[in-house]
Amino acid sequence: MRPEKRAELLKKGWVEEDLRKAEAILEKTTAHEIFFSKIIFWSALVVIIFANLIVSLVLIPFLIVFNRWILYFTVAVLAVVIGFLYNLLVLDIGHLEKKHHLLARVIIPFLAISNMIVMVLVSNRFIAELEIMNAPHNPWIIGLIFAASFSAPYFLNRIRKHSFSTAQAD
Repeated sequence: MRPEKRAELLKKGWVEEDLRKAEAILEKTTAHEIFFSKIIFWSALVVIIFANLIVSLVLIPFLIVFNRWILYFTVAVLAVVIGFLYNLLVLDIGHLEKKHHLLARVIIPFLAISNMIVMVLVSNRFIAELEIMNAPHNPWIIGLIFAASFSAPYFLNRIRKHSFSTAQAD
């Protein structure tokens, strides 16, 4: 409990024993909230990884059939959807330490981009083996499009929060 709040409660007639009980209750609640936030965090990471894998698998037929611009648009839309899901599930969880958020900001995009590159290489192999009249795709370009689109919701959220806090300060 903050010292100012403690002093205020003592002025209102609280006794030291009641203050200690209240502090113990608040600390216990906080410990439970942190524990459940960590469970939610790790569960959300698993959900995001599986969602990313499913999107990549769903994308293989599109990678085989679509040409550049339609493919880039499809990849961007799917990446933005996964990016919004990522923001919703992982970055807005309260009671987490900075290391958890940093871990999520590094691991998930890295896995998403590398997964996308592998899927493009797999689809290029299908294109070659099935002799489909479509040029092989550059995995790095598609990976960069996926990364930029995946990151867009995060940056939009940061801009929105910054704008909101700036507006409140005025």
